[in-house]
Amino acid sequence: MAGALAVGYLVPSLAALCRPWILPAIVAILTVAMMRLDIDRLRGYARRPGMIAAAVAVNLVVAPLAVWLVLLPLGAPEGLRQGLVLLAAAPMVSSAIAIAAILGLDSALAVAVMVASYAIVPVTLPALSLWLLGLDLGVGFLDLFARLFATIAVPAVAAGILRRWIVPRAALIRNARAVDGIGVLFVVLFCLGIVDGLPAFAAERPDYVLLALGGTFAANIGLQALGAVLFVRLGRREALTVGLVTGNTNLGLVLVTLADTAPPELLVCFVVGQVPMYFLPVIALPVYRRLMRA
Repeated sequence: MAGALAVGYLVPSLAALCRPWILPAIVAILTVAMMRLDIDRLRGYARRPGMIAAAVAVNLVVAPLAVWLVLLPLGAPEGLRQGLVLLAAAPMVSSAIAIAAILGLDSALAVAVMVASYAIVPVTLPALSLWLLGLDLGVGFLDLFARLFATIAVPAVAAGILRRWIVPRAALIRNARAVDGIGVLFVVLFCLGIVDGLPAFAAERPDYVLLALGGTFAANIGLQALGAVLFVRLGRREALTVGLVTGNTNLGLVLVTLADTAPPELLVCFVVGQVPMYFLPVIALPVYRRLMRA
């Protein structure tokens, strides 16, 4: 998945070929993630609604407010400021569930946070970005709500139909790795498509691209630390899980929602914001393992 970003950057013609498939890829990625939800494990956390509500509040409300407050005195460029706030306001990326499992964290908790956050993000993201933070995204509240809701509702309905009438539960469990592999293929398609236009922009404004890259890395790491610190009393495993899902957010969902209205500077933030999500886990694996052993 990380390699797809590099390939798309180095082969612009391939990125241009994949660009029209960004939205279908996002829908497919979310459909696969929702098909793979472990309902039995999810029920365990349904009995702890307070904890899930707190994690979702940190993910969707506390995180963007914290980023906004940090950026206020720094005088960051408008596109970068908007991009980092929206990065923090987006729901967790679905691949964080797999990353949590690889890192030895609580993947069931990650699933519970994902379900709850995707249910309410069509309300929280427009309200925070347009009303509280005053970001000019070129769309109104209802329009942004409708776009987000449709982008989430279509995969949810498709996954429900597939689970109920087309793919029996036993077959889904038996072919879990193959289903995950299909999801990875669509992530690769998405990563190739979003890089289209980035090389030309980087040639004209390399300083802004490097600033956006550094900002998204700092935001990802900082939000992971924030989420973990706020939940440290629950236990190290749970705290690190909340940190993971707070820092790794679904910028692709925001990208496809605002692609026709966002200025190039904001779109660049959405694109380079994918880099930390796919490269940091490689670096973080020994760190997380050391923390878990400690």
